[in-house]
Amino acid sequence: MESYNFKARRRSGEIVAGVINADNPAAVNEYVRKQGLIVTQIAKANQKKVYFWSKWFQKSITLYDIAVFCRQFATLVAAGVSLISALDILIDQTSNPKFKEVISSVAREVHKGTSLSQAMNQFPKVFPELMINMIAAGETGGILETVLNRLATQYEKEYRLKAKIKSAMTYPIIVLIVAALAVAVILTFVMPIFTDLFKALNTTLPMPTRVVMAVSDFLKSAVGWGVIIVVSGISAIAYKQAIKHKEFLLWRDRFFLKVPVLGKLYNYIIITRFASTFAGLSRSGVPILQALEVTAKATGSLQTEKVLEEARSNVREGRGLAEPMTNSKMFPAMVVNMVSIGEDTGSLDFMLDKVAEFYGNEVEDMTNRLQTILEPVLIAILGVVVGFIAVAMLLPMFDIVTQVGKL
Repeated sequence: MESYNFKARRRSGEIVAGVINADNPAAVNEYVRKQGLIVTQIAKANQKKVYFWSKWFQKSITLYDIAVFCRQFATLVAAGVSLISALDILIDQTSNPKFKEVISSVAREVHKGTSLSQAMNQFPKVFPELMINMIAAGETGGILETVLNRLATQYEKEYRLKAKIKSAMTYPIIVLIVAALAVAVILTFVMPIFTDLFKALNTTLPMPTRVVMAVSDFLKSAVGWGVIIVVSGISAIAYKQAIKHKEFLLWRDRFFLKVPVLGKLYNYIIITRFASTFAGLSRSGVPILQALEVTAKATGSLQTEKVLEEARSNVREGRGLAEPMTNSKMFPAMVVNMVSIGEDTGSLDFMLDKVAEFYGNEVEDMTNRLQTILEPVLIAILGVVVGFIAVAMLLPMFDIVTQVGKL
């Protein structure tokens, strides 16, 4: 598909110009005529040369892009703009080249008569399954504007949550990197000076000094760095292979959930995603069995997916969600009770909204507390490491000074 500039005239005589992505000039002509315009000129748009390495630096499609897309789409639909015109406007409004290309492809399929959800379903790596199912329900129920607004609100919340967690983890990661670099520089360039001195004095060295000297010798050698690089590479490859296996992912989920403090935060994030996703699907009219299947994948946890699969079996047999949720021990009693009350009273989506709101606030509070606690802890750890190295270097010096004083 290529870009074409066109000029056309309205019946009133007004001249209109624009850019359309299409397979050929004939497709452009057909589209413009369908808008009630008379084509006067079509020309291929000038395109920048694309280099083979451009895709390496191409901006990826983020959750923020999806949230903005949903919000702008909802606004256009609310203003009475037709679906096709709204997509064309969104193509111009989108700044991300990769996303612009995807929306153009969706618009082309919609022009051919394909439904919006089916067109989006051709890009499962871009549009989440949750979004496709809710839009399909919105198209069926004639509430596309409402669904798009709900999706925008949900993805905005999800984006803010991820941004908050990422922000909280940025400082600790930077501190750890700086600490590792500082220790590496000390052991590689500073410690060898003392090592040569200690060897020249031919004295018995304390255990801490011998340990630090051994690490320093290892880092100084090309073999040492080679071992580090090889081990790091093998570990990265092994991890990439391991995450392809369901057993490993289940083990990883269970491990994360058992980690003190962080495990609780991870569990609360899962609960928030479960509640907000399921509430949105349920409110949009998606059948409960399908909603549970989509929700299970949206949580990002295989352990939760397993629990919700059992819940689907229960619902299929005419039973409720509460039993498998209780047995999993992943969901606190309050969540199970809220779900049970929601099922009994027919207000499940309302109850899940309250659960999502409560645990969303808990995640934010825990993230803030962790950020406050991690700062002094990391500084203390850095102090202990540097202090150990300093003591290891000074202990032999004290022994030498003591021996000289006895002479």
